[in-house]
Amino acid sequence: MFNKILVPVDIDYPKTAAIVYQKALKIAGLTGAEIRLVSVMPGYSMPIVASFISEEMVKKAKDQVRATLEKFIQDNCQEPITYTIKTGKNWEEIVKSADKWGADLIVVYHNRKREKNEVFSNSCSQRVMENANCSVLRLRNIRE
Repeated sequence: MFNKILVPVDIDYPKTAAIVYQKALKIAGLTGAEIRLVSVMPGYSMPIVASFISEEMVKKAKDQVRATLEKFIQDNCQEPITYTIKTGKNWEEIVKSADKWGADLIVVYHNRKREKNEVFSNSCSQRVMENANCSVLRLRNIRE
């Protein structure tokens, strides 16, 4: 059924990310699928932004995201797991990561009740669903 499950992780919301991961893990357990996490940093390529952000600052931010993601894995993942960190538009990088890895399921979080436009709220999960070349499971209203 599913062999490769991609799970986008918003490291700013580790409790929600842990719940999403656990649900993906249950699906993987039924089918023997492999799970890969992906975390997406915002892009810094717009000229006005790029003029204020040095390569050193980008590297430092990516190192911090990597450390936080590795801590998330240590705290929440019982089995060895692979991950990737991307930079750019969240939904585009999630879809690209799924295509490159050959994922046949993406498990994303969606909550209409959030006031902030977070990485995995309305627009991101909707765009992933509309653009992915594989199945997408949108989990809703997860309680932390």
